[in-house]
Amino acid sequence: MVVATGLYLVALLLITLFTDAIFGVNAQSLAYAPLALCLMVLVYLALVRGPRDFIQRWWTSSPMMAAGLLFLGGLAASMPNAHELGLAGKDFLRWSFVWLVYAPVTRAICDRPGRCALFARAAAVFVAGFAGLAVGDLFTGGALTRSAVGRAAMTYEGRYQSLYENPGIFAGMLIVGFPLAVTPALTERGARRRAAWLLGLAVILTGMLLSGSRAALVTAVVTTVVVATALRRWWLLGLTGAVVIGISVLLSTGTLEGPPSLVRFQQGLVGSGTGTRSLQRRMLIWSVAGELIQRRPVVGWGGAQLRYHQHGGFKRAHNAWLDAWLDGGLLAALAMLIVAAAVVRRAWLTLRGEHEHWVRPTHVALVGACLAVLAGWMVRAGIGSRIDWLPIFMLFGLNWEHCGSGACEARRDARVGGKDNDGAA
Repeated sequence: MVVATGLYLVALLLITLFTDAIFGVNAQSLAYAPLALCLMVLVYLALVRGPRDFIQRWWTSSPMMAAGLLFLGGLAASMPNAHELGLAGKDFLRWSFVWLVYAPVTRAICDRPGRCALFARAAAVFVAGFAGLAVGDLFTGGALTRSAVGRAAMTYEGRYQSLYENPGIFAGMLIVGFPLAVTPALTERGARRRAAWLLGLAVILTGMLLSGSRAALVTAVVTTVVVATALRRWWLLGLTGAVVIGISVLLSTGTLEGPPSLVRFQQGLVGSGTGTRSLQRRMLIWSVAGELIQRRPVVGWGGAQLRYHQHGGFKRAHNAWLDAWLDGGLLAALAMLIVAAAVVRRAWLTLRGEHEHWVRPTHVALVGACLAVLAGWMVRAGIGSRIDWLPIFMLFGLNWEHCGSGACEARRDARVGGKDNDGAA
């Protein structure tokens, strides 16, 4: 299991790295290799040591499998409609890997609270590291990114993008990383570790401000409210409300010169600048997507085909549900609704304190990250980023699914006695 854990950590690093600037190939695609090797190791261990029912445990019992099969069925049915069949086939293979390898591997390897905590915190550390690069660029005039990958540190709009050559992709990493960092910053018992997480959280939040992403700031507020409620940190709810009110007053009191995200927020409110143009382009592509869906409401246009059906320069519809409906028709759209419903239900039960083990810090962090992803999907481009699916697949890992009974909880408590409330040493 040590080998499988190491391979999964390598995959997480490649997923958060994402860029093709270092390897010449998208690092997210390179993550296929360690994930596939991890699956082979897990299957070997299951055959040798058990559980022998690993197919049922990792695939057919997963609440994500029904959504995955619907999604793939929709893409397959829509493929004959594709303008570029090769691109549609490549998209189908990519999604097949996500649903049939990435999802069950994550479900299998997250069968212990300690490993869940390890992977969640590792992802947060990786994201904080890349956010730290953007913060460093702020003080060095972009020299760090330029020297590391030979690319500009920011766009012509002044939005920082770290290694990703796209501030939207950078923001997507931060959206997932923020809730994974805020929870240990609130729950760590040791003063030094808590201080380290607070520093990482500050770096991620600064990266959000530098990225120019309004969605990142909105998801940060959503995440903080969810985590504070689940952990019963009522003071944090009050502080979040005060910050939101303060920023709202600041945005309404004249022209703002400051972090790109706040500047673009104000531009959207007053109807000027790049912030407004961005909103107008979103509304344009949503309108185009709606017209295309009306033309083919049941069977879609094929994977990644939107670029061939409009002249606005868009590759995606900037809304996860519209993207799914366009690519895979009604089946794929239904799959995304199933995913959203499963996440919202789990979040609701967690906030109610329905199960004691669901208010553990790692589970709360994953709930916050999943809700942040859903909120970001309303306006972000694409639904294929592996970082988006990481918290969703981890949230429905065996560690949380197979602990509904008191007997299971008692056995686990006996096995991990002496460890902290996440089971991590």
